Amino acid sequence: MSDHARHQDDVGAYLLGALNDLERKDFERHLRACGECQEELARLRPAADALPSSVQQFEPPARLKASLMEVVEREARVTELPRRRFNRPLAVAAVLLLGLVVGFGVAQLGDDETRTVAATVDKAMPQAGGTLDIEDGTATLQLHDMPELRGPRVYQVWLQHGDQLVPVRTFEVGASGTGRVHLRGVDDADGVYVTREASGGAQVPSEDPIVSVPL
Repeated sequence: MSDHARHQDDVGAYLLGALNDLERKDFERHLRACGECQEELARLRPAADALPSSVQQFEPPARLKASLMEVVEREARVTELPRRRFNRPLAVAAVLLLGLVVGFGVAQLGDDETRTVAATVDKAMPQAGGTLDIEDGTATLQLHDMPELRGPRVYQVWLQHGDQLVPVRTFEVGASGTGRVHLRGVDDADGVYVTREASGGAQVPSEDPIVSVPL
């Protein structure tokens, strides 16, 4: 079995945190050299990132949660696979279903004032991702697993208005790779974008955006 064939079903489980430490490290080693898994990870990450924050959270009925976990545990006992791994697609599906139930609640359907939009990140950063949470004309851009920039460089946020990108503010992520930026005036913007610029920021982007949130 090829290395890719052995890992291709791990992408969803990796995004959901369903791999144990050894499996995660093994998959991350494979990911660094596998373009197909990088593309699949980039394709699935926006949906995984948006799922928890797209709706109001509430506790699912105990009976439903217990029923779902019983199915997963039964499958794990019946299916004896190498490294004692249970049926990954079923487990991932169960976790996604449970997440949808937890998140359904009062989902604010039809509420145009509050929404969450998944960010699209350049595929050169396969583990990075984020969301833009919008409420009453203000927004919070939350990013994770962004590379720490070396030298006198910063990340810069831009608001798109028609054909123009208007500079807003700069930020750094540090060793944690996380960034949280509060924005105003997004209610009439066509998009939110991020580039890498020299320290102090720029008036015109020096590169194509590496983070894009079309609105």
